[in-house]
Amino acid sequence: MTKSQLIVALRRTILIILIVLLIPHYIQKLTNDRDRGMGDTIYTLKDDGPVSKLPVHQSFKIDNDTVTVDTVYVTPKQIMVTYTYRTKQTKNVWSFPDMSLVLVMPDGQRLMSHNAGSNGTSWGSYSYVSFDLPDSMTDHADLVYDRYDRHAELQIPLSKAGDGL
Repeated sequence: MTKSQLIVALRRTILIILIVLLIPHYIQKLTNDRDRGMGDTIYTLKDDGPVSKLPVHQSFKIDNDTVTVDTVYVTPKQIMVTYTYRTKQTKNVWSFPDMSLVLVMPDGQRLMSHNAGSNGTSWGSYSYVSFDLPDSMTDHADLVYDRYDRHAELQIPLSKAGDGL
């Protein structure tokens, strides 16, 4: 075997070893991005009683970032909103402050979030935020973000628990 053949064989061997070492990393990354990390939280909503699942799929912008409200879940005890936060920044990225969202009812009642969580990814996060039920239920409310001189508002559907199933 000549010196050049030995170098080629060594380079190929190193390349194969690196690929084999990186495969688990990319498999984990792919599965983590698919799993919202909220399955258990959404599943436990059934403990509250009947659950209405209301698809929304509407977005609002904050600077160059996008917040998409995916689904609203309504139970006899709470309202939970799931959303996706997508950022276009690659450096110095800020995380979206989940607890900054407020649910404003048509009568003006403001519901502050009492529970939130997120699953961060390389491009943003999947998140949820929960609110107590309002004094009187209506068929819609406004999800409001008003923080750091930024304001966004999105009307979301609501229903009584069990209506949407």
